[in-house]
Amino acid sequence: MKKTRKIITVSILLLSSIISYGQKLCLDSINVQIDNKIELSLSIYEYSNLVENIEKDLQSLHSILKDNKEIPENGSYSILYEPDKLLSIKQTGPIEKIIWENGKQTRYQFNNQCNINSNNYYLKIQYNELEKVVSDSLIIKIKQVIDSTSTIKGRLSKTLNYSFQGNCVTHNEQFDKINGQKDAIFFKGGVGVNLIKNQPVIDLALEIGFAFSKKGILKNQIYLSYNQLIVYNDNSIFNINSNSFFNLGYRYNLSNTFKNPNWIGLELGYLVSKEGNFFGKNTFKFGVNWEVGKYITISPQLYFSVDLLLCPAIRIGFGL
Repeated sequence: MKKTRKIITVSILLLSSIISYGQKLCLDSINVQIDNKIELSLSIYEYSNLVENIEKDLQSLHSILKDNKEIPENGSYSILYEPDKLLSIKQTGPIEKIIWENGKQTRYQFNNQCNINSNNYYLKIQYNELEKVVSDSLIIKIKQVIDSTSTIKGRLSKTLNYSFQGNCVTHNEQFDKINGQKDAIFFKGGVGVNLIKNQPVIDLALEIGFAFSKKGILKNQIYLSYNQLIVYNDNSIFNINSNSFFNLGYRYNLSNTFKNPNWIGLELGYLVSKEGNFFGKNTFKFGVNWEVGKYITISPQLYFSVDLLLCPAIRIGFGL
């Protein structure tokens, strides 16, 4: 029973560690060109109250900048604004961008840049004339674009492109793109080292499944797997029994960065092929699997049969 408690305790600790980490998850991005005089790049971290937050932050920024004498009169500069925290200005070189106009590439040069770094979004504004940034019409146009984007947002992360000529807005769908990872079918193979009934057991594993993307990051996996466990009898490498389990599993990615995934999941298996007496008839297994490193997993497991015989175990897997 003590071993069983240890296995259950480890499983609970693994499940309770479901804490997302890493950089903020960018839900969608929006590029906006306004009369070929301003270019906006907006990264959205949270849609809730997005319009209200941007409007409040821009109004606060406007009130600071309108009569500020610290802005350089000559040369290029960059503004960094963290709402309710700080505003800094430094001189920089001109910024050059290629803008699409009437289906053709046209080169424009922006001298100045303003970056607003909020908890809910990141907004970069490139411009030449400060009056364009502190105007009320800029807020109105940003709100118009966000309202349009909110009606077409979905599970996948997208970059959407808009342009204004006067008060007329155009959604340039031909330049939109899907960001990051997409839904995918995956196939894996590997080996595992198990400790079952105080006896080392080797297994060969095959797995096929489907991974679902959420905003550019693979977040959920559903899979079927097959484990062939090789049991050595009497500590002899020539006297072995083969037992096979068929499993159904689910994993969730705790990370918000696709470069550093952190998968944790549950798996339920059933004994489909039996040799010897190492396992009883109608044996099931339940496990919690955690990817502790690239291609390495740890899985506390519990084997049980219909007569409620419990057998705690642990598996260390090495996958391809």
